Amino acid sequence: MFPRVQGVLCRLRPVQSPGIPAAAPVVLQFVRGRKPRHVPRAPSKANYVRKLTPIDPEEHTYLKTAYNTYRTQFRAVRNMFLEEYLARKRQEEGADTAKREKEEDEEHFKLMELNRRENERMHQERLVREQREALEREQADLEMSIQNEQREQEIVEQMDELVRREKEASKHFITLDNIEEAIETALSDPKNYNFAVDRDGKIVQKTPFAG
Repeated sequence: MFPRVQGVLCRLRPVQSPGIPAAAPVVLQFVRGRKPRHVPRAPSKANYVRKLTPIDPEEHTYLKTAYNTYRTQFRAVRNMFLEEYLARKRQEEGADTAKREKEEDEEHFKLMELNRRENERMHQERLVREQREALEREQADLEMSIQNEQREQEIVEQMDELVRREKEASKHFITLDNIEEAIETALSDPKNYNFAVDRDGKIVQKTPFAG
């Protein structure tokens, strides 16, 4: 809206700063900014309403037809240039097609060979690992079976010892056959259990038997 104003200011005295000429001009630009938002509309434009630009129907129809024709022709020219460029590019690349295909085949063969060797290596490693794991499982099963046998043997020995002790203790059991003898033995040799012991198990105090 507002044109830029350029002013030229010349120094009256030589400048002592190094690298700057004594009479170097200074160009200043004065640019008027936008009106602040809080400033109201100018009184001269208070009731201004812009009128629509009149359009000639014939001119509008002609311009629309001419623009459509221009776009169609421009698109055709652009497509023609693009097809020529692509054809020239394909022609230039056609000479290297056989070489590129040969290089791709060689690269594919190398990759397939590398893949085959890698699969063979992994297969051998898997076989070795499976054999090692099978041996470890067999060893673990053998150790487990040995431990189970030892545990069962210990249980059998404990039961045999228990049966032997019970048999030895059964010799002193009171039965119907020796009950009379046991009664006579108890009467002839009474036992007094009314006594006190110290920490060493010695009798320190004993109450006389009152029977």
